[in-house]
Amino acid sequence: MKTKKLKKIKPIRIVGIVALVGAIALAGFLGFNIYNDTAVFDADKLLSSGASVMYDSDGEVMYTYGSDENGTRENITYDDLPQVLVDAVVAAEDSRFFEHNGFDLPRIAKAAISNLATGGRQGGSTITQQLIKKTYFPNAERTYTRKLSEVFLAIQADKELSKEEILTLYLNKIYFGRSTRSIGIASACKYYFNKDVSELTLPEAAMLAGSLNSPYNYDPYYCLDKATKRRNTILNLMVTHGYITQEECDEAKQVKVENTLSPSSSSNNNSTLAAYVDLVTEEVKKRTGLDPKEVQMNIYTYCDRDTQELATAIANGDKYDYSDEDMRMGGAIQSSQDGRIVAIIGGRNYSYGDLNFATTKQQPGSSVKPFLDYGLAFENLDWCTGQTIVDEPYSKGNFKPKNWDGQFHGTVSVTSALENSWNIPAIKTYEEVVKEIGKSGVVSAMESIGIDMSDQKDPSNLSYAIGGWTTGISPLEMTNAYATISNNGLYTESHTINYVEIVQTGKVYNVDEDIQDDAKQSDYSKASAFMIREVMLDYTKNGSGNYAYLSGIDNVGAKTGTSNWASSKGNGMSGKSRDLWMSAYTPDYVCSVWMGFDKTGIDKGKTTSRYKAYPGKVVQMLLKHLQKNKSDKIYPSQPSTVIKDGNEYYKKGTSHSHHASETTEETTEEAPTENTDDTTNQENSDQNTTDQNSGDQQGSTSQENDSQGNTNSGSSNQGNTDSSSSNQGNQDSSNQPSDGSQNTNQ
Repeated sequence: MKTKKLKKIKPIRIVGIVALVGAIALAGFLGFNIYNDTAVFDADKLLSSGASVMYDSDGEVMYTYGSDENGTRENITYDDLPQVLVDAVVAAEDSRFFEHNGFDLPRIAKAAISNLATGGRQGGSTITQQLIKKTYFPNAERTYTRKLSEVFLAIQADKELSKEEILTLYLNKIYFGRSTRSIGIASACKYYFNKDVSELTLPEAAMLAGSLNSPYNYDPYYCLDKATKRRNTILNLMVTHGYITQEECDEAKQVKVENTLSPSSSSNNNSTLAAYVDLVTEEVKKRTGLDPKEVQMNIYTYCDRDTQELATAIANGDKYDYSDEDMRMGGAIQSSQDGRIVAIIGGRNYSYGDLNFATTKQQPGSSVKPFLDYGLAFENLDWCTGQTIVDEPYSKGNFKPKNWDGQFHGTVSVTSALENSWNIPAIKTYEEVVKEIGKSGVVSAMESIGIDMSDQKDPSNLSYAIGGWTTGISPLEMTNAYATISNNGLYTESHTINYVEIVQTGKVYNVDEDIQDDAKQSDYSKASAFMIREVMLDYTKNGSGNYAYLSGIDNVGAKTGTSNWASSKGNGMSGKSRDLWMSAYTPDYVCSVWMGFDKTGIDKGKTTSRYKAYPGKVVQMLLKHLQKNKSDKIYPSQPSTVIKDGNEYYKKGTSHSHHASETTEETTEEAPTENTDDTTNQENSDQNTTDQNSGDQQGSTSQENDSQGNTNSGSSNQGNTDSSSSNQGNQDSSNQPSDGSQNTNQ
């Protein structure tokens, strides 16, 4: 009998022991998780990061960042909160807020009973708990462990912070609507009412307090009826808790929510500055490793707001008549001597995040001839500006280039070859340069003036001489290159930023200061760069062709550029022009503009053959606008290593028989390092330029010669400025890859 009783008791004990062990294990597990969640409580973590702000060159706000994390938040203090807002929020969210210790047991119990009775999901969380959840568990699932952790942390927060501090932290952090511009009470007041927090009225405060329960459903811009009903509910609660009288409640209800809202919910971010803002954002990430959307910072830039707004208006067609809705434009304007970018053209109707044509590579055409062909010849072959080249029939295997006019001009000088942009002299010059310094020498020279060559297939290919590049050059790179040349070869990296302040740490990134300190002589000596500059200044002031548009602009040097579609291109585009360029510099600014068609226009078979005057007109508008800024800047002076003989310049220490005064003095410039790389075999049939008529083109506004020597009629509409200028000459063109493919970046 005893044995039977023992047998019955034993299983019960076992079950009890197992249950006890399980309970202890569960408690331990919960306790461990809660400890992990609460052991590292830090009141500073409850602080909200404000939004990053970008400033223009005058120190005025030009952009405020928004994101899911910080919106366009501006943190305020408790003293900024009107009493009517405090009362409305407390009545709506936590009526015993100023009495409990961060955790309100009666509120939790009431919510639990209501949920059981109605099947609802009321949380019963206090304002302190909501602050903790938003900070520590923003994406966590609702679990008992998380809820208990939330309670423990709320109690800790209540011990370390005053009620006023907790309420302020909460209102600075929480959403008040669907938009990221409604995060934080200060931003929400701007978003809905375009006013400061201190100016809130009773109906407005009640509406904001009502949105906290469900920001998505109570945003009056999207759900006006729901927002109105919720506001009235809050007004009733304020009466219940004694904050307002019934008469005040009734009067507030008479105010229509829609009548309190700002006519527009748009932010203070100006879309005319969007292209510049995007460029700054990318530069901030590159130079600091931080994202301004995630880390609060103040960014001080060199954006000239007036110039940027003009550039955008031109790009959008507001200040310039494209004559074709599919035409696109990209460009950059920077200070000549310090690399500071003052404005860019990102594209037509540019919106934040669009493809930025200022940084998109395009085929450069003859824009490269001054620095790639003749500049490297001055540097490495010791040529003078009066050097002559024979313009005659030329071929290398299947590569049989011609000049834009289909003619040969015999012996021509460098200045004449550049002014008229003859192709064959440029190609023959480049061929000699490549023999001397090899492919690596060319790459080094281009990278030393800010042109990225990493994706170029074979820079020793002779088609590069006339702009037939694999991936091309961006307007910003072109601007940096000409800034370097105009500044006697001193390379200063292009940049938009003066300095960046990280708000929470106080760290400062002195971007401009570092860049100025790192400025260095490029692969072009002072002598060679000076000689290029003087040649360009000389032919530009003659005012022929498209350079006529630059008349009235002081001390300007410029180069046009045009690329052609390959002969294999179909749809009637074979040999027609594709990319149009104008790059110009003064002692103050450098401006480079590209115009052409994106994929939409190209698919329609459109070419730029009728619009070759366009880039010159745009550059004219921008430089004339900038010329209004009074400046006493001058170009760097003639180096002591350069000698002038009549109208020609040559490097000291070189000897040329046609000079009136020869010299054998040694130059004080460093001699270029000889490169032993073999040049590329130009017999290769896959030349980057295969069209027979690549080169610069001259013609009139009303009648312009295309690359085949034929006349394009009906092309009188060349833009909306300087319509009286008939000479549209000096239009450069080089051919594209033989497959006629589009630019990879378009």
